[in-house]
Amino acid sequence: MKPAKFMFINKDAKSDSLSHSHKNERVQIHSHVQKGRRYKKSDNGIIYAPQLPFLQPGRRSRDTNDREDQVPDEDVQTQQPTTFLLRRTSSPVPAASHQYLEQLDPNLDPLLWDYSQVPVTPSLSPQSVPTFPASAEESFDPFGVTCVKVDESIYSLLQYFLARFHPNIWHLERAIRTDHAYAFRYDAMSVIQGCLHDEYNMYALLAHMSSYMQGIDGARATGDWDFYMHKALQSSQNYVKSGKPITGRMILNTFSLACAEWYRFNLENGYIHFKAAKSMIDTIGGLQAVDAPLAELLLTGDAYVAGELRTKPLWSDSEFDNGDDHPMTAFALQELQKLLSGTVQIGSGLLTSAHQGIIPADLRWVTLDLAVALSVLRSSRSNEPASAAQSSEGLHWVHIRSIAIRHRLLHMDLSDPRSDAVRIALVLWMFLCFTVTGRKRSVMVIAPFLQETLLTIAEEEWHHHEEVHLWILTIGALCATVGTAEHNWFMEQINASSKTSTGDSAKIFGTLAALSEKFFYHELAQKYKLRALADDLHDMRTIQKRSRSKANSTPKPQRS
Repeated sequence: MKPAKFMFINKDAKSDSLSHSHKNERVQIHSHVQKGRRYKKSDNGIIYAPQLPFLQPGRRSRDTNDREDQVPDEDVQTQQPTTFLLRRTSSPVPAASHQYLEQLDPNLDPLLWDYSQVPVTPSLSPQSVPTFPASAEESFDPFGVTCVKVDESIYSLLQYFLARFHPNIWHLERAIRTDHAYAFRYDAMSVIQGCLHDEYNMYALLAHMSSYMQGIDGARATGDWDFYMHKALQSSQNYVKSGKPITGRMILNTFSLACAEWYRFNLENGYIHFKAAKSMIDTIGGLQAVDAPLAELLLTGDAYVAGELRTKPLWSDSEFDNGDDHPMTAFALQELQKLLSGTVQIGSGLLTSAHQGIIPADLRWVTLDLAVALSVLRSSRSNEPASAAQSSEGLHWVHIRSIAIRHRLLHMDLSDPRSDAVRIALVLWMFLCFTVTGRKRSVMVIAPFLQETLLTIAEEEWHHHEEVHLWILTIGALCATVGTAEHNWFMEQINASSKTSTGDSAKIFGTLAALSEKFFYHELAQKYKLRALADDLHDMRTIQKRSRSKANSTPKPQRS
């Protein structure tokens, strides 16, 4: 007897009673459809499609139709719910998974203290785009109506969000922890799930990721940014007109639109969206009314914008800084005692009484808070059992404290330009050492502001503060774009300083590292950049020495 064959008919609510099959029939249909499928069910019951490969060299998203004709039905892991996810574009897709992460700007240092390229294991963050049932009542999907299929460009951007962007926000935690995990790593998949069910969510995130990939990572973005942005703005307008309530996801979408414009240096448009997100937050009760991952994401972006626009952040630190209300406070107080006793010298170059004239009380307290945060960060890297127990919680505490400290620095108004130069240098140092976007973009935008401030200060005003001046110049040289007039100026000022060594590059590096230790120095983030700076200084002095030697050896013309 031949096995029974099933003919699947897609029916709707207007269909006759034939659309209502018995339970046994549904079980048989489900069994037939699932034979040969290679789904893997996780422990928590969510079904994930196997990891799809990243695109191979030369492929374009418009070729997808041809490949679909060649792929057996049993290998198709997801089905089409709506047409917006399957839109094909002629934009080139990155050649391989590593290619779209490749840094193209010589000023960026992807191999230096950058753990964002470390593969994320499935146990830390799911790597595959999952399929989700439309409701709890749908235990199977014979007609392919509750699964989501995305084209390769969109899939690549969603993977980019999971493996690159989201971990970068909490980079400080991942860079220190041996397993490269971070507190909110599981939140990323909920964001993706929201995209798979709503056009507004999807297009806002796609526009954000496409802009971030190109503007921050310097890679060729996939998909059609203009199309994504147009559809996201259209969806945003429709959402507002519908009168639906403000939700955390609506705020996230508005923030994504702001970033999508900002990373492409459409600053005015980006700032309008940032202020709209702030207005929405205020409407629903402030930052305390949204989830912690969203709040930290907004505050991080707020600092970038304020620093680059030379304006005050939209939020004040008093709106989110929990002060002593944290389990890590007791441990932080122990680190504070070490600083006050002189056991640890972090920040001592700014906190000594000799510099009170240029370090006012407010700036002094912020400097001390930053020194405590860095001391906790160093302790979390210790191999001592007591420190290891504090590591996970301590690292996230450092992250949220660094956000509050940055906002306090960015809100400060200091009348003495020397004090303001110290303030800007501290902001630059925090962006350089604690963030990814700040390290790759913001510091290069802000470094010229530091130069402008220093040019207003006469050389003699740094008398008795020469080491502070040299440290500020070093931070400027580390942050300025290599090859620009600003970077060359910082180099020349450092070269002219009597505090720098005149030996080989190794000796210059040792001098600069020892100087930085008196102020703020995070070895993982600064070591290679500081070594490159020492090499450049040595090369500059070698060229100058040769030029002087050549000038002296040239015979002067005799007078007749």
